[in-house]
Amino acid sequence: MYQRSSNMHNRHGAALIIALVLLTFLGIVAGMVLPQIVRVRQESKTDLLRAQAQQLLDDALRRAEEKREAIPEFSGETLTLGPDQQPFAGTFQITTRLEDDTCVGEVEFCDENYN
Repeated sequence: MYQRSSNMHNRHGAALIIALVLLTFLGIVAGMVLPQIVRVRQESKTDLLRAQAQQLLDDALRRAEEKREAIPEFSGETLTLGPDQQPFAGTFQITTRLEDDTCVGEVEFCDENYN
């Protein structure tokens, strides 16, 4: 009977060591993969933000061209889109103006919480 008990303790000890080795291995793998996941997520957010900004700028330039044709004295405008008007938590500010009889524009995204 004493032999069984000792054998059982050895098995429990071996299982504990194997579990600790596996948990350590999983922790190392998670520590290596997590920064990559965070970086890819940030790049995806940045790409989405860039695409949204480009679309807003294209629309604003199209609107400016239409206004320039309809209103001869039109020289440009600044549009502000808050979070209730677009899918991001911050604010887009789109500025269009006439330069050498051509509409040009720029877009800026403002959000102090953007990571």
